[in-house]
Amino acid sequence: MRAGLLVIAGAAMWSIAAPSSAAEPCAMSGDEKIWVEGALQASDYIMQQRLHLPGEAHPTIVVFNNRCRFELGGAGQTHWTGTPHSGKIDLFGQSIDAGVTSFSSDDDKTGRRFFVMALPSVWEAAKVMAPGDKGLTAVFLHEFSHTRQMATLAPVFAAAAAKYHAPDLNDDSLQEHFKADPAYVAVYEKESDLLYRAAAEPDDAKAQVLARQALELIDARQKRWFTGADAMWKPYDDIFLTMEGFGQWNAYAWLSDPRGGAMTTDAAREKMRGKGKWWTQEEGLGLFLVIDRFVPNWASQAFGSPPELGIDLLREAVAAAPAPATRP
Repeated sequence: MRAGLLVIAGAAMWSIAAPSSAAEPCAMSGDEKIWVEGALQASDYIMQQRLHLPGEAHPTIVVFNNRCRFELGGAGQTHWTGTPHSGKIDLFGQSIDAGVTSFSSDDDKTGRRFFVMALPSVWEAAKVMAPGDKGLTAVFLHEFSHTRQMATLAPVFAAAAAKYHAPDLNDDSLQEHFKADPAYVAVYEKESDLLYRAAAEPDDAKAQVLARQALELIDARQKRWFTGADAMWKPYDDIFLTMEGFGQWNAYAWLSDPRGGAMTTDAAREKMRGKGKWWTQEEGLGLFLVIDRFVPNWASQAFGSPPELGIDLLREAVAAAPAPATRP
């Protein structure tokens, strides 16, 4: 689930772990604790204060540096449990290399949600992030937001799987499938551009015209290309744009918040877009910027039962009555 900032999150990992000594205690440094607990507080702030979602118990959280694995989770647990590692991070019966990574998942056997992320020292040693880069907290917020979506979107994933029996897919699968089709790519790029133009347009009525054009292109693209054996892509396009757009918006919201990253909205948006390499993250952010502008309390609908996906919320955005013009 990569974003402009997340090119390597949840993907190939650079292993930099050093051998651990059992004699050395596994305790977080003060800076590590401040960073990870600050990131958790940032997530809670966006979810509860910006999106007005009810608080909920955090999932199990696993973070690590080059020597130790730290876990926080379970009923009533309030302290990090540290254990040494030797280059592999145990994830409840499976393991990953102790390198640069950030992702959310769940245990197939127990259903337990968990979140995994390398601590800042690992990213810095791999020269992926500079010390103090606000982008690392944005990575945390993007990936951590998916733990909130898991239960809500599980029935939507299940319905798509039952209908289409698709193989294991991720947020980049559609891009891999269609990236060699220049006509498809051209339409995707145009609809994504329209969403960003709609988000940036000062005039509400003009912005809605641009958003409506984007919606019409999305509908036309899905109708043209998602037919026959490719009909399965329709629900997954909607799902992954929702997941990645929500993750991107969470990170953007914190970066641009005076109580968060305190960046300008333009700077925060461009930091999250990066090079725009990954389709669902690039279009997803534009999608949710438009939704956030025109659909009040959209988060309650996105986490309703059933949930409204990004495409549903975009339809509401283009149908919303424009705000009355302010008289000089």
